[in-house]
Amino acid sequence: MKLVLLHGRAQQGKNPSELKKKWIEALQVGLAKSNITWQPNDSDVIFPYYGDLLEQLKKTEGENVENVIEKGETQDEDDEILLELLEEIAQNAGVKPKDIQDANQELVVEKGLENHPLILKLLRAIDKKSFWSEKALAAFTHDVYCYLKYYGVRSKIDKLVKDEIPTEDCVWVGHSLGSVVSYNVLGQHTPKNIKKIITVGSPLGVKSIKRHLDAPLKMPGSVLNGWYNGYDKLDIVSLYPLEKPHFEINPAIENNGNIDNFTSNKHGIEGYLSDKDVALSIYNALMDN
Repeated sequence: MKLVLLHGRAQQGKNPSELKKKWIEALQVGLAKSNITWQPNDSDVIFPYYGDLLEQLKKTEGENVENVIEKGETQDEDDEILLELLEEIAQNAGVKPKDIQDANQELVVEKGLENHPLILKLLRAIDKKSFWSEKALAAFTHDVYCYLKYYGVRSKIDKLVKDEIPTEDCVWVGHSLGSVVSYNVLGQHTPKNIKKIITVGSPLGVKSIKRHLDAPLKMPGSVLNGWYNGYDKLDIVSLYPLEKPHFEINPAIENNGNIDNFTSNKHGIEGYLSDKDVALSIYNALMDN
């Protein structure tokens, strides 16, 4: 049985072999909590690496959105879509209008930023109210938006991942943006050889993301034994369980919102894979022959 691990954003410039090792070690920590020792063969773990490709495509096809987020230069359509995404994330973080005012008051007075778009103000307010830094959230928003909005970005990343799907039965794990890519790729994959799909830190339940997916939402036909989704309730980009009304499919996804992700923004992959229940879900799926 093969194990496919699909990373999320912010992995550009990194060594794929080292990233793969980090994922495996975190999973081994989680399994040790159940007194399970797991030593996979390197060839049995597949790690499609798209980090550098995404960074390259962002520079060639996603320049407008970078200007919106980082420079305050508005582009009507891009601005509207990004606002929708950040407003929902802000709601998840418990941001209220007064929080936005308070978070920006010093900058408005001292630097004359009162004309900057709401996007920048939302980023600062979320920074104050959550475990996510303004810079990290801006980068996350940028990456997810570029993947969903620009066909050239999405198609090239999807092809890279599809080309690495094994012909053998496999268990599929997707993290963060990788869970969105996983949903798109597996929806196009015909052979029924995905024993189980497991997502962690998934933003698929966010409305502005969901609207850019193929409708109606459905369980990928290539998946044989269901879908498990784990999330930390303090992870503001994956706060919604993948269930009604956020992400309803049939058969229903098994959701676990009891994860305590120890990483700084409650979103890091180490904090998810080292969770006892997540690790067991992956292991049991691998052992289910």
